[in-house]
Amino acid sequence: LIEEIMDHAAEAGMTHVAWRVSHLGKLTYPTQVGTVQDGHRAIRPSLTPFGLILKRCDPVRVAVEAAHERGLKILFYICLFDECYELPGGIKSESWLGEQHPEYYLEHHNKDHEGPRHVRGVFSLSYEEVHDYFLAIVREGLDRGCDGVYLDVARTHAGANPISVYGWWPEWTNPYLAYGYNDPDVERYRSRYDEDPPLGDPNGPSEAEANWNRVRGEALTDFMRSVRPLANSFGATVDICQYPTTYNGFNPGYPCRQQLGRFHVDWETWAHERLIDSIRLNVDHGRFGYDDWMAHSAQTYKKVQEMGVRVYVDCGLEGYYNLLEDAPAPLPIDKSAQPELYFGLMAKMVGKMLSTSADGVFYYEHNNGDARVWQTLRTAHDDARS
Repeated sequence: LIEEIMDHAAEAGMTHVAWRVSHLGKLTYPTQVGTVQDGHRAIRPSLTPFGLILKRCDPVRVAVEAAHERGLKILFYICLFDECYELPGGIKSESWLGEQHPEYYLEHHNKDHEGPRHVRGVFSLSYEEVHDYFLAIVREGLDRGCDGVYLDVARTHAGANPISVYGWWPEWTNPYLAYGYNDPDVERYRSRYDEDPPLGDPNGPSEAEANWNRVRGEALTDFMRSVRPLANSFGATVDICQYPTTYNGFNPGYPCRQQLGRFHVDWETWAHERLIDSIRLNVDHGRFGYDDWMAHSAQTYKKVQEMGVRVYVDCGLEGYYNLLEDAPAPLPIDKSAQPELYFGLMAKMVGKMLSTSADGVFYYEHNNGDARVWQTLRTAHDDARS
């Protein structure tokens, strides 16, 4: 199956495959650092065979070998803020670090809060143990021969239980603005500003809150400064994924999902310090990244591209498009109901994206593809190159 995935990637004209190993707190290879996804009490049936699979192979090593045989590069794909997910009935996927140290998860500003004290699954990287935990996982991927480490610094499924988000932006009341007040972050803010950090304002951040969000983001920058030399020692790249701020329905105006609050992702500093090699602009389901790139992100990311950082626009492979500007037909456009329209649109949009100043296209995700998808992408790529 892994070899088949790489065949599809090569057939479609891909150059890289981002091989995701983190699944809601557990890892899909024989890890010595994290918690292995062994299929026990799995949150979905498709995960139940993992224990047997891992007795037969190390999926990452197989993926690396299969990719390299086909001239592809493999990126070791980790989600930094996706360490726990819980279903009703107590079925939970969580890392051992989170289970043993829930205090490392984003903490409510009121330590006497009667509701959930922590956003279970979203770590603060300000703790040395959390920093070292993820750095050791990065090393495991590089030891297996991956060509780069791919860090998702924005997406998360964590915190869905038991903290609810009521409604949808802009109508929601976002409870996550009350979280992130972990002791190391608070002490860093106090030492710099000689006062306690402010509370999040639903109507928008004050100058003090903006400073607080930047302070919270500094621990992630410290982590990136540790990842870069480690990757260099393996001759590997460092690549990240985040949302464009104008195309994020989960947390408008910010590059991360609402569970992180208004967390500052300092990608500009990372580019300036040569800590990263590429940025993927995630636009989530049912979209192309073209509209955002032309209207906003091309100008936003122009400077980092001039520094040598590659920037990729996103194309979902979910089988439908429902959030397009100037769509050629009423939305949604569905692959199963309108295949000719769907594939024609895919080919046209891929060609348009490859003709922009973006450095390439990122396709998400493989399990929604089929033979016609791979052929359409190959044709679009070849046409664009010619």
